[in-house]
Amino acid sequence: MNWKPLAENLARILEGSDDLVSPHWKQAFEEVPRHVFVPRYFRNQGGVPTQWKPLDASDGGDWLNPIYTNAALVTRLDPKTAKSVEGLFTGVPTSSSTQPSLTARMLEALDVQPGDRVLDGGTGTGYQTALIAHRLQNADQLVTADIDPDLTSEALFNLEAIGITPNVFTVDVRDWTWPPEAFDKVIVTCALPCVTETLRSAVAPGGRLVANLFPPLSGGLAVLDRMPDGSLEGRFQSGGGSFMAARTAAPPPPPPLAPGPVDGPRESQVPITAFDSYHFTFLLASTLPGAVLQYGTDDEGHTMRRLVMPDGAWAEGIVIGAQTQFRETGGHGIWDTVEGWWGWFTAHDMPKWDRFGLTVSDREHRLWYETPWGPSWRLPI
Repeated sequence: MNWKPLAENLARILEGSDDLVSPHWKQAFEEVPRHVFVPRYFRNQGGVPTQWKPLDASDGGDWLNPIYTNAALVTRLDPKTAKSVEGLFTGVPTSSSTQPSLTARMLEALDVQPGDRVLDGGTGTGYQTALIAHRLQNADQLVTADIDPDLTSEALFNLEAIGITPNVFTVDVRDWTWPPEAFDKVIVTCALPCVTETLRSAVAPGGRLVANLFPPLSGGLAVLDRMPDGSLEGRFQSGGGSFMAARTAAPPPPPPLAPGPVDGPRESQVPITAFDSYHFTFLLASTLPGAVLQYGTDDEGHTMRRLVMPDGAWAEGIVIGAQTQFRETGGHGIWDTVEGWWGWFTAHDMPKWDRFGLTVSDREHRLWYETPWGPSWRLPI
C-alpha cells in the first residue's frame, strides 16, 4: 500500500497552512501511517437523520485517500442509536479521528521535548498517541488513557502493529490518580467542562496542559502552564478547536425541558445572530456550564434559539418582525446572563478567543480578559 506519498502531501498541506511549524512534527506526520488507526470509518451521506457510509480497506482508494486529507473521520457510532438502512447507518457519532490540522496545532502548542513524560488523554484511535511517541526517546515515557475499553484495546493493537508500546489505561482521565511524579506535558482530546483537581495535579511543575474546555457550546482551546504556586494559567488559542464531550461510564439521559411558569415574553436587545458567533457562545459556555444551544422555529414559524441547562431550565429568543423577544423558565436568569455578556462583548469590539485566558487553582477557575490582572470572572464550575 503506497501511503507514504499521501502522508508527505498531508504534511506539506499542514505546513502550508502554518498548522505545522516544527520539523520534528512534520516528520512525524510524514512517517506515522494514519490509515493503520482508521481501518474503518463512516462518511457523511447527508439526510435527516444523517446517514453514514462505512468504508474500509476493501474500498481501496475511496477509503485510503480521504484518510490523508485534512479531515476529521467518524470512527464509531453509538450502538444504542446506530441502525442499518440499506447498507448505510444512522446514529450518533461517539468517536473520531481528529482533523489533522487541529492535532498539529495542539501538538505544536504542547511543545513536547524528547525527554518529557507525556499524558495523552482521550486515546481514541491511537493516531495522536503514535505521533507523540515519534517525538519521544522511549514509548515508556508516554501514558495514554481512554474511558472506553473497546477503544483502548483497538488502539493498543494498532500501536503495537507499528512497533509502539506506550502505557495504555482504560480510565477516566479526569479523575484517575496519576503517579506522584506527574507529567511534563498533558494533552486532552475530549472536551472538558472544567479542569479537575486530579488533572491539574497531574501536570508537573513547569509543565503544560492543552485542552478544549466548556462543552458543548465552546470551541475554546486552552494552553495552560503550571505556575510556581501550583495553579495552571495561560491563554486560549486564536484558532479554537472543538471535540466530542468527555464521556462517563453511564452517561445520563438528556433532561426534559423544565415545567413550571414561563417568564415573558419580553423584548431583548440581543439579536438572534449573536448565537452564530463562536466567540460569544464561548462566554456563555464559561458561565452557563453544560448549556446546550438548540436551533429551530416556534409553532408560528418564527426563528428561535433556545438555551437548555442540564437540569432542564431553558430560555429562548424568538425573532418577531425586527425584534427579538425572549421567555424562560427554571429560575436561573439565563437571559440575564445572555444580555449581560452581549453588552460586554459588543462594548469590547467582540473579542476573539485569544484575548482571554484562564487561571485554575485548587479553589477556582477564573476567566480573564487580556491579562491575569485585568477584568476577570470566577466561573461557576
